Amino acid sequence: MIAFLFFFFQNLSKEPIIKEAFRLVCAKKLISDMYCDMDEYISSRIDKRNMLEALTDMDSPYVKLYQKSYPNQEDAYSQWNQFKETHLSNMQLNYTEAKAIVNWIYRAYQNAEQRKDKTKEMLAVMSQEFRIEKLTFADTIIYIKSAVEVHIISSFTAFCKKIQDLNQPERSYYYRGHADTNYVLLPSVMRSDSWQIHEREMYNEILIECPQDFSQCSSHLDYLVHMQHYGLPTRLLDITRNPLVALYFACDSAANKQGEVIVFDVEKESIKYPGSDTVTVLASLPLFTKKAKDDFLRWAENSSISQQEFNKLATRLLHEVKLEKPAFQDEIVKEDLTNCFFVLSEKKNNRIIKQDGAFIICGLFGEKTNPINQHRYRQNKKIQIFIIKAKAKKGILNMLNKISINQASLFPEISDVAAYIKGNY
Repeated sequence: MIAFLFFFFQNLSKEPIIKEAFRLVCAKKLISDMYCDMDEYISSRIDKRNMLEALTDMDSPYVKLYQKSYPNQEDAYSQWNQFKETHLSNMQLNYTEAKAIVNWIYRAYQNAEQRKDKTKEMLAVMSQEFRIEKLTFADTIIYIKSAVEVHIISSFTAFCKKIQDLNQPERSYYYRGHADTNYVLLPSVMRSDSWQIHEREMYNEILIECPQDFSQCSSHLDYLVHMQHYGLPTRLLDITRNPLVALYFACDSAANKQGEVIVFDVEKESIKYPGSDTVTVLASLPLFTKKAKDDFLRWAENSSISQQEFNKLATRLLHEVKLEKPAFQDEIVKEDLTNCFFVLSEKKNNRIIKQDGAFIICGLFGEKTNPINQHRYRQNKKIQIFIIKAKAKKGILNMLNKISINQASLFPEISDVAAYIKGNY
Protein backbone atom coordinates (compact mmCIF):
# COMPACT_ATOMS: atom_id res chain seq x y z
CA MET A 1 0.00 0.00 0.00
CA ILE A 2 2.84 2.40 0.81
CA ALA A 3 4.45 1.75 -2.55
CA PHE A 4 1.09 2.34 -4.26
CA LEU A 5 0.56 5.76 -2.68
CA PHE A 6 4.14 6.83 -3.18
CA PHE A 7 4.13 5.77 -6.81
CA PHE A 8 0.87 7.31 -7.91
CA PHE A 9 0.59 10.47 -5.87
CA GLN A 10 3.95 11.45 -4.40
CA ASN A 11 6.15 10.71 -7.38
CA LEU A 12 4.30 12.19 -10.34
CA SER A 13 7.42 13.89 -11.71
CA LYS A 14 9.09 10.51 -12.27
CA GLU A 15 6.06 9.12 -14.13
CA PRO A 16 5.43 11.67 -16.94
CA ILE A 17 2.47 9.80 -18.42
CA ILE A 18 0.63 9.81 -15.07
CA LYS A 19 1.54 13.43 -14.51
CA GLU A 20 0.15 14.26 -17.94
CA ALA A 21 -3.07 12.38 -17.12
CA PHE A 22 -3.60 14.45 -13.98
CA ARG A 23 -2.73 17.62 -15.90
CA LEU A 24 -5.41 16.96 -18.51
CA VAL A 25 -8.05 15.78 -16.04
CA CYS A 26 -7.47 18.20 -13.20
CA ALA A 27 -4.59 20.68 -13.39
CA LYS A 28 -5.65 22.17 -16.74
CA LYS A 29 -9.01 23.17 -15.27
CA LEU A 30 -7.36 24.42 -12.06
CA ILE A 31 -4.94 26.61 -13.98
CA SER A 32 -7.71 28.08 -16.14
CA ASP A 33 -10.68 28.32 -13.75
CA MET A 34 -9.10 27.74 -10.30
CA TYR A 35 -11.21 24.68 -9.45
CA CYS A 36 -12.00 21.20 -10.74
CA ASP A 37 -14.44 18.44 -9.84
CA MET A 38 -13.27 14.90 -9.03
CA ASP A 39 -16.79 13.53 -8.48
CA GLU A 40 -16.63 11.14 -11.45
CA TYR A 41 -13.63 9.41 -9.94
CA ILE A 42 -14.53 9.61 -6.26
CA SER A 43 -18.09 8.37 -6.83
CA SER A 44 -17.06 5.76 -9.44
CA ARG A 45 -19.40 7.24 -12.05
CA ILE A 46 -17.32 6.19 -15.07
CA ASP A 47 -18.78 3.06 -16.63
CA LYS A 48 -16.06 0.49 -17.31
CA ARG A 49 -17.74 -0.93 -20.41
CA ASN A 50 -18.17 2.51 -21.95
CA MET A 51 -14.56 3.37 -21.26
CA LEU A 52 -13.39 0.05 -22.70
CA GLU A 53 -15.43 0.68 -25.83
CA ALA A 54 -14.05 4.22 -26.22
CA LEU A 55 -10.46 3.03 -25.82
CA THR A 56 -11.04 0.17 -28.26
CA ASP A 57 -12.48 2.52 -30.88
CA MET A 58 -9.36 4.69 -30.78
CA ASP A 59 -7.04 1.65 -30.73
CA SER A 60 -5.53 2.87 -27.47
CA PRO A 61 -2.95 0.78 -25.59
CA TYR A 62 -4.84 1.62 -22.37
CA VAL A 63 -7.52 -0.81 -23.44
CA LYS A 64 -5.30 -3.44 -21.79
CA LEU A 65 -5.91 -1.85 -18.39
CA TYR A 66 -9.67 -2.19 -18.85
CA GLN A 67 -9.73 -5.74 -20.16
CA LYS A 68 -8.92 -6.96 -16.66
CA SER A 69 -10.47 -6.33 -13.28
CA TYR A 70 -9.65 -3.06 -11.58
CA PRO A 71 -6.54 -3.24 -9.35
CA ASN A 72 -6.49 -3.16 -5.58
CA GLN A 73 -4.08 -1.22 -3.41
CA GLU A 74 -1.71 -4.17 -3.08
CA ASP A 75 -1.24 -5.00 -6.76
CA ALA A 76 -1.79 -1.66 -8.55
CA TYR A 77 1.92 -0.83 -8.55
CA SER A 78 2.95 -4.12 -10.15
CA GLN A 79 0.04 -4.06 -12.62
CA TRP A 80 0.96 -0.60 -13.83
CA ASN A 81 4.64 -1.48 -14.23
CA GLN A 82 3.78 -4.62 -16.15
CA PHE A 83 1.42 -2.71 -18.44
CA LYS A 84 3.97 0.05 -19.00
CA GLU A 85 6.78 -2.35 -19.89
CA THR A 86 4.62 -4.54 -22.15
CA HIS A 87 2.22 -2.19 -23.91
CA LEU A 88 3.27 1.44 -23.49
CA SER A 89 5.51 2.67 -26.30
CA ASN A 90 3.74 5.92 -27.25
CA MET A 91 3.86 8.61 -24.55
CA GLN A 92 1.19 10.77 -26.25
CA LEU A 93 -2.06 11.05 -24.31
CA ASN A 94 -5.52 12.36 -25.19
CA TYR A 95 -8.24 13.40 -22.73
CA THR A 96 -10.14 10.10 -22.85
CA GLU A 97 -6.95 8.15 -22.12
CA ALA A 98 -6.13 10.55 -19.29
CA LYS A 99 -9.56 9.90 -17.75
CA ALA A 100 -8.99 6.17 -18.14
CA ILE A 101 -5.71 6.34 -16.23
CA VAL A 102 -7.04 8.50 -13.39
CA ASN A 103 -10.19 6.39 -13.07
CA TRP A 104 -8.10 3.17 -13.02
CA ILE A 105 -5.97 4.58 -10.18
CA TYR A 106 -8.97 5.72 -8.15
CA ARG A 107 -10.70 2.35 -8.57
CA ALA A 108 -7.94 0.71 -6.54
CA TYR A 109 -9.68 2.15 -3.48
CA GLN A 110 -12.79 0.39 -2.25
CA ASN A 111 -15.11 3.31 -1.43
CA ALA A 112 -15.72 7.03 -1.84
CA GLU A 113 -14.38 7.94 1.60
CA GLN A 114 -11.02 6.34 0.85
CA ARG A 115 -10.88 8.13 -2.50
CA LYS A 116 -11.65 11.45 -0.82
CA ASP A 117 -8.89 10.86 1.71
CA LYS A 118 -6.37 10.11 -1.02
CA THR A 119 -7.47 13.15 -2.99
CA LYS A 120 -6.73 15.31 0.04
CA GLU A 121 -3.29 13.72 0.30
CA MET A 122 -2.68 14.55 -3.37
CA LEU A 123 -3.29 18.31 -3.03
CA ALA A 124 0.21 19.32 -1.95
CA VAL A 125 1.76 17.28 -4.73
CA MET A 126 -0.60 18.82 -7.30
CA SER A 127 0.31 22.33 -6.11
CA GLN A 128 4.01 21.61 -6.36
CA GLU A 129 4.08 19.67 -9.63
CA PHE A 130 1.86 22.07 -11.57
CA ARG A 131 2.90 25.30 -9.81
CA ILE A 132 -0.59 26.04 -8.57
CA GLU A 133 -1.42 28.00 -5.41
CA LYS A 134 -2.29 26.09 -2.26
CA LEU A 135 -5.27 23.83 -2.92
CA THR A 136 -8.30 22.99 -0.77
CA PHE A 137 -10.77 20.10 -1.06
CA ALA A 138 -14.50 20.23 -0.24
CA ASP A 139 -17.24 17.75 -1.18
CA THR A 140 -15.58 16.52 -4.40
CA ILE A 141 -14.15 19.87 -5.55
CA ILE A 142 -10.46 20.76 -5.59
CA TYR A 143 -10.03 24.53 -5.62
CA ILE A 144 -7.77 27.46 -4.81
CA LYS A 145 -9.28 28.72 -1.56
CA SER A 146 -7.76 32.17 -1.79
CA ALA A 147 -9.58 32.81 -5.08
CA VAL A 148 -12.74 30.68 -5.07
CA GLU A 149 -15.76 29.98 -2.87
CA VAL A 150 -17.81 26.88 -3.68
CA HIS A 151 -21.58 26.53 -3.28
CA ILE A 152 -23.12 23.06 -3.63
CA ILE A 153 -26.67 23.23 -5.02
CA SER A 154 -28.93 20.25 -4.36
CA SER A 155 -32.38 21.63 -5.30
CA PHE A 156 -34.24 24.13 -7.45
CA THR A 157 -35.18 26.14 -4.37
CA ALA A 158 -31.57 26.33 -3.17
CA PHE A 159 -30.48 27.70 -6.54
CA CYS A 160 -33.19 30.36 -6.55
CA LYS A 161 -32.18 31.52 -3.07
CA LYS A 162 -28.59 32.00 -4.21
CA ILE A 163 -29.62 33.97 -7.29
CA GLN A 164 -31.79 36.32 -5.22
CA ASP A 165 -28.61 37.89 -3.85
CA LEU A 166 -27.74 39.35 -7.26
CA ASN A 167 -29.41 42.73 -7.14
CA GLN A 168 -26.93 45.57 -7.73
CA PRO A 169 -28.74 48.00 -10.07
CA GLU A 170 -25.58 49.32 -11.76
CA ARG A 171 -24.53 45.81 -12.77
CA SER A 172 -25.77 43.39 -15.41
CA TYR A 173 -25.79 39.67 -14.69
CA TYR A 174 -25.34 36.96 -17.28
CA TYR A 175 -25.33 33.20 -16.88
CA ARG A 176 -24.01 30.06 -18.53
CA GLY A 177 -24.81 26.44 -17.69
CA HIS A 178 -22.34 23.56 -18.00
CA ALA A 179 -23.65 20.02 -17.64
CA ASP A 180 -20.13 18.95 -16.65
CA THR A 181 -18.37 21.00 -13.98
CA ASN A 182 -14.99 20.28 -15.57
CA TYR A 183 -15.97 21.96 -18.82
CA VAL A 184 -13.29 24.65 -19.32
CA LEU A 185 -14.66 28.16 -19.69
CA LEU A 186 -13.39 28.87 -23.21
CA PRO A 187 -15.12 29.35 -26.57
CA SER A 188 -15.31 26.20 -28.65
CA VAL A 189 -12.56 27.07 -31.11
CA MET A 190 -10.09 27.36 -28.22
CA ARG A 191 -10.82 23.90 -26.84
CA SER A 192 -8.86 22.13 -29.55
CA ASP A 193 -5.37 22.90 -30.85
CA SER A 194 -6.45 21.68 -34.28
CA TRP A 195 -9.48 23.98 -34.34
CA GLN A 196 -7.33 26.96 -33.38
CA ILE A 197 -4.84 26.15 -36.14
CA HIS A 198 -7.58 25.70 -38.75
CA GLU A 199 -10.05 28.39 -37.63
CA ARG A 200 -9.59 30.26 -40.93
CA GLU A 201 -10.17 27.15 -43.00
CA MET A 202 -13.33 26.18 -41.10
CA TYR A 203 -14.71 29.72 -41.41
CA ASN A 204 -14.17 29.89 -45.17
CA GLU A 205 -15.16 26.32 -46.00
CA ILE A 206 -18.61 26.58 -44.45
CA LEU A 207 -19.20 29.79 -46.43
CA ILE A 208 -18.16 28.00 -49.62
CA GLU A 209 -20.25 24.89 -48.93
CA CYS A 210 -23.40 26.64 -47.65
CA PRO A 211 -23.52 30.13 -49.23
CA GLN A 212 -27.33 30.37 -49.19
CA ASP A 213 -27.43 29.87 -45.42
CA PHE A 214 -25.37 33.05 -44.95
CA SER A 215 -27.07 35.21 -47.57
CA GLN A 216 -28.66 37.42 -44.90
CA CYS A 217 -25.40 38.02 -43.01
CA SER A 218 -23.92 41.50 -43.34
CA SER A 219 -21.01 41.47 -40.88
CA HIS A 220 -18.34 39.15 -39.54
CA LEU A 221 -20.28 38.95 -36.27
CA ASP A 222 -23.40 37.86 -38.17
CA TYR A 223 -21.37 35.08 -39.79
CA LEU A 224 -19.98 33.92 -36.44
CA VAL A 225 -23.40 33.91 -34.76
CA HIS A 226 -24.83 31.84 -37.61
CA MET A 227 -21.89 29.43 -37.54
CA GLN A 228 -22.24 29.09 -33.77
CA HIS A 229 -25.94 28.32 -34.19
CA TYR A 230 -25.12 25.33 -36.39
CA GLY A 231 -22.29 24.00 -34.26
CA LEU A 232 -19.13 25.20 -35.99
CA PRO A 233 -16.38 26.05 -33.46
CA THR A 234 -16.10 29.82 -33.08
CA ARG A 235 -14.66 32.39 -30.69
CA LEU A 236 -18.15 33.13 -29.34
CA LEU A 237 -19.39 31.83 -26.00
CA ASP A 238 -23.15 31.57 -25.53
CA ILE A 239 -24.60 33.19 -22.41
CA THR A 240 -28.09 34.14 -21.26
CA ARG A 241 -29.75 36.84 -19.17
CA ASN A 242 -32.09 34.25 -17.67
CA PRO A 243 -30.54 32.22 -14.78
CA LEU A 244 -33.15 29.47 -15.16
CA VAL A 245 -32.14 28.92 -18.78
CA ALA A 246 -28.56 28.45 -17.59
CA LEU A 247 -29.81 26.07 -14.89
CA TYR A 248 -31.57 24.02 -17.58
CA PHE A 249 -28.34 23.62 -19.56
CA ALA A 250 -26.48 22.68 -16.38
CA CYS A 251 -28.92 19.80 -15.82
CA ASP A 252 -30.11 18.70 -19.25
CA SER A 253 -27.32 16.22 -20.06
CA ALA A 254 -24.51 14.22 -18.44
CA ALA A 255 -26.83 12.88 -15.74
CA ASN A 256 -23.98 11.14 -13.93
CA LYS A 257 -21.86 14.30 -13.68
CA GLN A 258 -22.19 17.40 -11.54
CA GLY A 259 -23.21 20.53 -13.41
CA GLU A 260 -22.48 24.19 -12.90
CA VAL A 261 -24.14 27.55 -13.37
CA ILE A 262 -21.59 30.28 -14.07
CA VAL A 263 -22.59 33.80 -13.08
CA PHE A 264 -21.04 36.84 -14.76
CA ASP A 265 -21.13 40.26 -13.14
CA VAL A 266 -20.63 43.00 -15.73
CA GLU A 267 -20.70 46.79 -15.58
CA LYS A 268 -23.57 47.96 -17.75
CA GLU A 269 -21.37 50.56 -19.44
CA SER A 270 -18.91 47.91 -20.65
CA ILE A 271 -21.50 45.85 -22.57
CA LYS A 272 -21.08 46.04 -26.33
CA TYR A 273 -23.65 46.14 -29.12
CA PRO A 274 -23.35 44.32 -32.46
CA GLY A 275 -22.25 47.51 -34.23
CA SER A 276 -19.32 48.11 -31.87
CA ASP A 277 -15.95 48.75 -33.53
CA THR A 278 -14.25 46.57 -30.91
CA VAL A 279 -16.60 43.69 -31.71
CA THR A 280 -15.85 44.08 -35.41
CA VAL A 281 -12.11 43.84 -34.75
CA LEU A 282 -12.43 40.59 -32.79
CA ALA A 283 -14.98 39.14 -35.21
CA SER A 284 -12.46 39.68 -38.03
CA LEU A 285 -9.80 37.46 -36.44
CA PRO A 286 -11.08 34.15 -37.93
CA LEU A 287 -10.14 35.40 -41.40
CA PHE A 288 -6.43 35.17 -40.55
CA THR A 289 -4.02 32.25 -40.40
CA LYS A 290 -2.73 30.90 -37.11
CA LYS A 291 0.67 32.47 -37.81
CA ALA A 292 -0.87 35.87 -38.45
CA LYS A 293 -2.89 35.69 -35.23
CA ASP A 294 0.21 34.61 -33.31
CA ASP A 295 1.96 37.72 -34.67
CA PHE A 296 -0.95 39.94 -33.62
CA LEU A 297 -0.85 38.44 -30.12
CA ARG A 298 2.92 38.79 -29.81
CA TRP A 299 2.79 42.45 -30.83
CA ALA A 300 -0.19 43.19 -28.58
CA GLU A 301 1.48 41.65 -25.52
CA ASN A 302 4.81 43.40 -26.10
CA SER A 303 4.83 46.45 -23.81
CA SER A 304 7.74 47.97 -25.75
CA ILE A 305 5.56 48.26 -28.88
CA SER A 306 3.54 51.46 -28.80
CA GLN A 307 -0.06 51.77 -29.91
CA GLN A 308 1.03 53.56 -33.07
CA GLU A 309 3.69 50.93 -33.87
CA PHE A 310 1.19 48.15 -33.31
CA ASN A 311 -1.19 49.56 -35.89
CA LYS A 312 1.61 49.79 -38.44
CA LEU A 313 2.51 46.14 -37.80
CA ALA A 314 -1.13 44.96 -37.84
CA THR A 315 -2.03 46.69 -41.12
CA ARG A 316 -3.67 43.56 -42.51
CA LEU A 317 -6.09 43.38 -39.58
CA LEU A 318 -6.86 47.08 -39.89
CA HIS A 319 -7.52 46.62 -43.61
CA GLU A 320 -9.98 43.77 -42.95
CA VAL A 321 -11.92 45.84 -40.41
CA LYS A 322 -12.14 48.78 -42.85
CA LEU A 323 -13.57 46.50 -45.55
CA GLU A 324 -16.60 46.06 -43.28
CA LYS A 325 -16.50 49.58 -41.82
CA PRO A 326 -14.90 52.05 -44.25
CA ALA A 327 -15.28 54.88 -41.72
CA PHE A 328 -13.35 52.97 -39.04
CA GLN A 329 -10.63 55.16 -37.49
CA ASP A 330 -7.15 53.83 -38.31
CA GLU A 331 -6.43 52.63 -34.80
CA ILE A 332 -6.98 49.25 -33.14
CA VAL A 333 -6.52 49.27 -29.38
CA LYS A 334 -3.98 46.52 -28.95
CA GLU A 335 -5.19 45.58 -25.45
CA ASP A 336 -8.59 44.72 -26.96
CA LEU A 337 -7.04 41.82 -28.89
CA THR A 338 -6.15 39.97 -25.68
CA ASN A 339 -9.50 40.57 -24.02
CA CYS A 340 -13.12 39.45 -24.25
CA PHE A 341 -16.34 41.45 -24.39
CA PHE A 342 -20.01 40.88 -23.62
CA VAL A 343 -22.20 41.49 -26.65
CA LEU A 344 -25.97 41.83 -26.74
CA SER A 345 -27.27 39.79 -29.63
CA GLU A 346 -29.68 40.88 -32.33
CA LYS A 347 -32.85 38.79 -32.13
CA LYS A 348 -32.41 37.26 -35.56
CA ASN A 349 -33.47 33.71 -34.75
CA ASN A 350 -36.03 32.12 -32.48
CA ARG A 351 -33.47 30.24 -30.42
CA ILE A 352 -31.77 33.46 -29.28
CA ILE A 353 -35.17 34.95 -28.47
CA LYS A 354 -36.36 31.94 -26.47
CA GLN A 355 -33.09 31.59 -24.58
CA ASP A 356 -32.70 35.34 -23.98
CA GLY A 357 -29.28 34.86 -25.47
CA ALA A 358 -26.18 37.02 -25.68
CA PHE A 359 -22.50 36.28 -26.39
CA ILE A 360 -19.02 36.74 -25.11
CA ILE A 361 -16.68 37.40 -28.03
CA CYS A 362 -13.10 36.40 -27.33
CA GLY A 363 -9.84 37.75 -28.63
CA LEU A 364 -6.43 36.06 -28.59
CA PHE A 365 -5.46 34.41 -25.32
CA GLY A 366 -4.83 31.04 -23.71
CA GLU A 367 -6.01 29.17 -20.64
CA LYS A 368 -3.42 30.73 -18.32
CA THR A 369 -4.46 34.28 -19.21
CA ASN A 370 -8.18 33.62 -19.65
CA PRO A 371 -9.84 37.06 -19.19
CA ILE A 372 -13.35 35.57 -19.08
CA ASN A 373 -12.80 34.70 -15.42
CA GLN A 374 -12.28 38.38 -14.61
CA HIS A 375 -16.01 38.88 -15.16
CA ARG A 376 -17.23 36.09 -12.92
CA TYR A 377 -19.41 37.06 -9.98
CA ARG A 378 -17.41 37.69 -6.80
CA GLN A 379 -18.09 38.20 -3.14
CA ASN A 380 -15.30 39.20 -0.78
CA LYS A 381 -12.96 39.13 -3.79
CA LYS A 382 -13.62 35.40 -4.36
CA ILE A 383 -15.24 33.92 -7.45
CA GLN A 384 -18.54 32.30 -6.50
CA ILE A 385 -18.88 28.79 -7.92
CA PHE A 386 -22.34 27.16 -8.12
CA ILE A 387 -22.12 23.37 -8.45
CA ILE A 388 -25.27 21.37 -9.24
CA LYS A 389 -25.25 17.90 -7.67
CA ALA A 390 -25.69 15.11 -10.20
CA LYS A 391 -28.47 13.50 -8.17
CA ALA A 392 -30.40 16.81 -8.14
CA LYS A 393 -30.50 17.26 -11.92
CA LYS A 394 -33.65 15.23 -12.58
CA GLY A 395 -35.69 16.99 -9.90
CA ILE A 396 -34.54 20.41 -11.06
CA LEU A 397 -35.49 19.60 -14.67
CA ASN A 398 -38.96 18.57 -13.49
CA MET A 399 -39.38 21.91 -11.74
CA LEU A 400 -38.13 23.83 -14.77
CA ASN A 401 -40.56 21.93 -16.98
CA LYS A 402 -43.44 23.11 -14.79
CA ILE A 403 -42.56 26.70 -15.65
CA SER A 404 -42.13 25.89 -19.36
CA ILE A 405 -38.35 25.84 -19.48
CA ASN A 406 -37.61 22.71 -21.47
CA GLN A 407 -36.31 21.45 -24.79
CA ALA A 408 -39.42 22.52 -26.72
CA SER A 409 -39.42 26.08 -25.40
CA LEU A 410 -35.67 26.73 -25.65
CA PHE A 411 -35.14 25.00 -29.01
CA PRO A 412 -38.16 26.00 -31.11
CA GLU A 413 -37.02 24.16 -34.25
CA ILE A 414 -39.55 21.45 -35.14
CA SER A 415 -37.04 18.60 -34.69
CA ASP A 416 -36.39 19.64 -31.09
CA VAL A 417 -40.07 20.12 -30.32
CA ALA A 418 -40.78 16.67 -31.78
CA ALA A 419 -38.01 15.14 -29.65
CA TYR A 420 -39.46 16.77 -26.54
CA ILE A 421 -43.00 15.53 -27.29
CA LYS A 422 -41.72 12.01 -28.03
CA GLY A 423 -39.83 11.98 -24.73
CA ASN A 424 -43.02 12.67 -22.82
CA TYR A 425 -44.62 9.42 -23.96
